[in-house]
Amino acid sequence: MVRSDTGFALASVLLAILLLSIGLALVAASLQLRMQLVRREAQSVTLTALSDAALAETLAELGQDAYYHGVPEHGLGPGRLRSEVRFLSPGRYEVVATATYAGRERTVEAEVLRPAGAAPRVVRWRRR
Repeated sequence: MVRSDTGFALASVLLAILLLSIGLALVAASLQLRMQLVRREAQSVTLTALSDAALAETLAELGQDAYYHGVPEHGLGPGRLRSEVRFLSPGRYEVVATATYAGRERTVEAEVLRPAGAAPRVVRWRRR
């Protein structure tokens, strides 16, 4: 092997290593971004489940007691939830249910109809 061929071979190997490391860095960045999106989606699903749980708990209590004021803040699984009931008119209530998880908060509002002697039902629901 001639000395000039050795220099060319070394330069070629270094260029190949550089290109490989750039490719691996791009793949790593892509995977990191994808994992962040997956983590955020998992937190969003958990928040939705917790806010629905707060609303369900409040509706169950409201079905038993027409003067129920809401769920005080308490833990449930990995998060915390609370709700508040506002009287709108006889048999109509507004329920505001809030869930907190991983530093994020989700609040839902529901208008609830509770006819005398019947189970309460949601007639309007929206995420705040």
